[in-house]
Amino acid sequence: MSKTLRILTLAIVFFVAVWPLVTAAEEEPGNAARGRASFTLYCSSCHGKSAKGDGPVAYSLKTAPVDLTQLSASNGGKFPVDQTYAYIDGRRSVGAHGPSDMPVWGLSFQDPGRDSDQEAMVRHKIRDLVAYIESIQEKGR
Repeated sequence: MSKTLRILTLAIVFFVAVWPLVTAAEEEPGNAARGRASFTLYCSSCHGKSAKGDGPVAYSLKTAPVDLTQLSASNGGKFPVDQTYAYIDGRRSVGAHGPSDMPVWGLSFQDPGRDSDQEAMVRHKIRDLVAYIESIQEKGR
């Protein structure tokens, strides 16, 4: 067997063995407890500990942070998972929201010291934040 054929065979075996593990991990739902820890670290300075938009930095922003506990109420009682994810990620503009003062967390969650593809890790962290924000939605106010 030629060296090229051996390398190709090993690559296929690795892909077949590892791919299901990678895709299963990526499809894993977010974890609200981990999301809460991330929220406290990354989001509470603007959105506040209560997530109502009353963080210590909020008053210095030209656009007030959103009350994150009211996203379901503002969306007919259904939590907007995909829109919330896209807004947190920030790498693609969310046209309906207009310009944003919010950081582009999809880039900020990456570690510049790592050479590897970090996309799965970024998606995981954003899903955790979305799960936490969904868990704090206020019911019918």
